[in-house]
Amino acid sequence: MNPKEFVNTIYLGDRFCKSILIDGYSQTVKIQVNMISRTRSISGDWEYYNDENIDNGLIVFTEVDSIMLEPNGLLPNDAIEFENVKIVDGEDNKFIFELSAASCNCQGDYEYGLIRIIAKGIHLEDPTNPEIRITE
Repeated sequence: MNPKEFVNTIYLGDRFCKSILIDGYSQTVKIQVNMISRTRSISGDWEYYNDENIDNGLIVFTEVDSIMLEPNGLLPNDAIEFENVKIVDGEDNKFIFELSAASCNCQGDYEYGLIRIIAKGIHLEDPTNPEIRITE
C-alpha cells in the first residue's frame, strides 16, 4: 500500500494531538493522537468502525528530511487531520505529508496551523506493542 492509500485508511476525526516527538538521530517524527481509528469501508468513510482503534496511537514518519510547523509558535494540542499526501517532485520515494493541527490556549484562543513533513515512510504504532509497525 502506498503512503497516500495508507493515509486514507486513518481516521482522526474528533481526535487531538497529544505530542510530537522529533528524533533527529533516527530521522523519525512521531505524532501521538489520543485515538487513531481505521477506515475500512468500501465507501471510504469511517462508519464508526472501532475494531482497530489504537488508544494514544502514534503516527510514525521515517527517513524524515524535514518538518515544518506554521505559523511559528504553534503548539498542536487539539484537532488534527491529514490534509494532503503528495510525491516530492523528482523523488519517487519521498512524500510530503500535510496535516492540519489546532492549538488552544488556557484563554480558549483557537488557531489552526499546518504540519508539513517530508519523509520516505509512514506507519502506525500501538504504544502497547511498539515493536510492531502497522502498515496495512
